[in-house]
Amino acid sequence: MLNYWACRRKYPGRKCQVASVRCQGKKMKFKIKSFLYLICVLCFVACGRFAFALGSLDTAKSLYMEKKYCQAIEEFGAVISANPDAPEILSEANYFTGASYVNLFDFLTAKKNFKAIVEKYKGSAYYEDAYLALGDVEFLQENYREALKAYTEFYVTVPSTRRMATLYFRLAEVNLKLNNRKEFNKYLGKLRQEFPQTFEAKDAGRLEGQESFYTVQVGAFTNYDNAEKFIEVLRSKGYDVYSVTCMLAGKKLCRIRVGKFETRPEAEELKKRLERDGYFAKIFP
Repeated sequence: MLNYWACRRKYPGRKCQVASVRCQGKKMKFKIKSFLYLICVLCFVACGRFAFALGSLDTAKSLYMEKKYCQAIEEFGAVISANPDAPEILSEANYFTGASYVNLFDFLTAKKNFKAIVEKYKGSAYYEDAYLALGDVEFLQENYREALKAYTEFYVTVPSTRRMATLYFRLAEVNLKLNNRKEFNKYLGKLRQEFPQTFEAKDAGRLEGQESFYTVQVGAFTNYDNAEKFIEVLRSKGYDVYSVTCMLAGKKLCRIRVGKFETRPEAEELKKRLERDGYFAKIFP
């Protein structure tokens, strides 16, 4: 094999083709090595960022498990901001953020997080859980018609088998709250027939013994003393009044309701009477 100088001596005044090829080969090897080095650096940076994201996510989830919901929300927010192009991380972070808000009784904000997953991260690991949660948030607020709508919309997407038992249970329960006995029996039957060994099927027995009725809500107070005064005024007018205490956006909410009826027409008659007396009235469910 001729080396560069031997080639120059043998062919003076001409470029050595062999040397040229060797020179080009060296340059190519250098470029390839440089390229591979760059790839390694980029992979190292990407892996570092991914590891950092997972570490931050684990920290946030630990705070959630410790019931430090406000701190967890801040940590999940940092994860979301730092990972705009990582759908799986965003899906998980949004789900636990929403769950944290639910535990703080801030249902409206929780709904935004769950909705973001349903709209942006279809097919992600937390997509189906978020869809169920949209219905659960409405159910917890006793917005049963909105809950039924959310559960039904999820149902028509043909969820995976692992979520169907829970969804059948939810559909049965919300239809019972709405006094839709036919639909209640339909989904209860599906649950027991298709998933007889599940926890939901075994727990469904308690639904059959639940009382369902129509009532009329005439007010809601965050101040208990004001609620008690309002109740006394209604009782003095002959109304069969009672209160239901719940939590909303981190505050106790005392809902004032009148009557318990088997049929909606009976509740509608009471609603008209209350409106004639100057009250704003709404039938539940």
